[in-house]
Amino acid sequence: MTYLQIISAAAKAAKVSAVLLYAICQHESNNFMYDFSMYDNGSPSYSACQIKESAARQLGFKGDAMQLRNPYIGIKYAALYLKYEESRYGDDWVKITSAYNSGTYIEGKIKNCPRNLRYINLVKEKLDESLRYKLDCKKE
Repeated sequence: MTYLQIISAAAKAAKVSAVLLYAICQHESNNFMYDFSMYDNGSPSYSACQIKESAARQLGFKGDAMQLRNPYIGIKYAALYLKYEESRYGDDWVKITSAYNSGTYIEGKIKNCPRNLRYINLVKEKLDESLRYKLDCKKE
């Protein structure tokens, strides 16, 4: 299976946007070139979606951390993590994506925009042009 197929299946199972998850994973893995980062803000990240072990465990993962490099496992937990963020922030793609990256949404210096706006903009570039508006923060 391709990453697109794996991500689509995991997103469908978790009931999250496959398009958003694909864009996040594409960015996180540098166009699916990497499935592991040893030093990602102090701890390793796994799979094309760069899920943290602690986030996966919070969502029920019981295996050895390196199992998260398996695309089927790591992407499954990335989709569940995106669902978790969606349960916190509703259908607000800016907040969901921001929280996927940093663990929580934190407003930045620009009112109604996240502190990690650069990350949002990098993920936004991976989306089809017709969906990019969903990652526009509502500047006042």
